[in-house]
Amino acid sequence: MGEMMSMSRRDLDRLKILEKVKDKELKQVEAGRLLRISDRQVRTLVHRLKHEGPNGIVSRLVGRVGNRNKPVSFKERVIALLREKYEGFGPTLAAEKLFELEGLKISEETVRLWMIEHRLWVPRKIKCNIHPPRLRRPCFGELVQADGSPHHWFGPDYPEANATVLIDDATSMITGLYFSNTETLEGYFQGLEQHLSQYGRPLALYTDHTTIFHCAKGTEKTQAHRALDKLGIELILASTPQAKGRVERVNRTLQDRLVKEFRLRGIHTIEQANAYAVEFVKKHNENFSKKPMSACDAHRSLEGYDLERILCRREERSLNSSAIFQFNKVHYQIQGIFEYRRLNKQKVEIRITRAGKMRVFLKDKEVPVLSLCEVLEQPIELNRKEVLKWAPTAPRGHKPGPKHPWRQRHDRQTKNMEPVVQ
Repeated sequence: MGEMMSMSRRDLDRLKILEKVKDKELKQVEAGRLLRISDRQVRTLVHRLKHEGPNGIVSRLVGRVGNRNKPVSFKERVIALLREKYEGFGPTLAAEKLFELEGLKISEETVRLWMIEHRLWVPRKIKCNIHPPRLRRPCFGELVQADGSPHHWFGPDYPEANATVLIDDATSMITGLYFSNTETLEGYFQGLEQHLSQYGRPLALYTDHTTIFHCAKGTEKTQAHRALDKLGIELILASTPQAKGRVERVNRTLQDRLVKEFRLRGIHTIEQANAYAVEFVKKHNENFSKKPMSACDAHRSLEGYDLERILCRREERSLNSSAIFQFNKVHYQIQGIFEYRRLNKQKVEIRITRAGKMRVFLKDKEVPVLSLCEVLEQPIELNRKEVLKWAPTAPRGHKPGPKHPWRQRHDRQTKNMEPVVQ
């Protein structure tokens, strides 16, 4: 019984044509054109067919180990690391960390195939929902997308936290990243301050219809909307998450990569995460940022803008005739002003900074204030005019009025007196 031989479909098609050439039913040039090979290679294959039979036309590389094939020991070592240290990592990130931390240089596709083979990673299913893409803005700083991402950033055993992410639409650069307990106004102010301090004022901000940016009453503006108006930044509200898909895609990347970076570095608190975010953002932008279509930078200068006053909560209060207003159940009095009555019913603007400091502005001018308890504890200081006003003086004589009974009696006596004749 002859030896079993396995041939591919391509080799079977070649065999039929080469047998015709061997039997001189077909010319070598025509066979080369049909097989899309040179006539010289046709002669080589016909020679092998005559001396070795059908097995001669099978490629000599079949069954050989590839030149780039990794040793079995190397593969077992990588699989062990993927199981123990890099559990849950995707192929791309796993290949990067294997080279960065372990010194093992291996392609992403090889890692992907090995992880699929050992069931360490399952390819994602293709989504059926298709949304039309939106072209990037051409200039850096023309549009900034912002979003909050609640997630178990420090692992499933730790409480959920929120990451406020700001990216540039033209380049996909992360321009602001701040972690907080929940998605709050202060978190967006912190992320926006990172962007403003480093790059300047963008033209527009693209974000969700959250209550932080959108008020249920259409005529009123939220604290964030007032701050953006003060900075001259247009607010654009997205109707769906897909409308600002670039920042949503970055959030998904961060939820994969950043969680694993925290785990490798032992980061489990918000303070540690915010400290490491600067280093991570720099590395992320080097790997994933795009080149803008235009070389023009649309950012504007911050000169003349007080970020501490703008990026904070704002309240208004009315003054009484003593320049006193109430805020958070405490009475405060404006200092350094003597004519208090002129300030009656005037409006003051109260700003509470993120550090907890209260700043009070009267007609766009910051004024010092003290609580009434502090005012009563201070010694009273009077100027010269006030001292003379309150100083004790000698009693003055009483001058009767024109209708006083004494004056009426004196006038009557004067009329009754006769003139003296000399």
